[in-house]
Amino acid sequence: MSERTLTPGPFTAIADDVRDHGYAIIQTRIERAPARHRAERCTDLADCGQPATFIAVAVAEVTEEGNGAAGLIFARARGEVLRVPTCEAHRAEASHDLYYVLTERHRPDGIRAFDLPGQHLDWA
Repeated sequence: MSERTLTPGPFTAIADDVRDHGYAIIQTRIERAPARHRAERCTDLADCGQPATFIAVAVAEVTEEGNGAAGLIFARARGEVLRVPTCEAHRAEASHDLYYVLTERHRPDGIRAFDLPGQHLDWA
């Protein structure tokens, strides 16, 4: 399984991955995604089809919002946020699958998947 890093405070480590690798990966429970994505199915390459319990999302940029707050700008393709909904059984592969979607290359060592406990993701 890929290294996981809990990130409840400032997004310094996430910004470091964006700088070093061109993006960072956030992985959190599906109920923290926008409501229209909460009923998605696992998109594992083995065609699992189980209800997704987690979602991996690519972060393209970390912004300074003032007063010590930071924001996340998610990577998009054709106007949609790049994401991989996954079930518990396939959670470990989600960051690898997302990296491949972004780059068409296998994910190198050193890229982490960050958890954002208790934080809801919002994108328009």
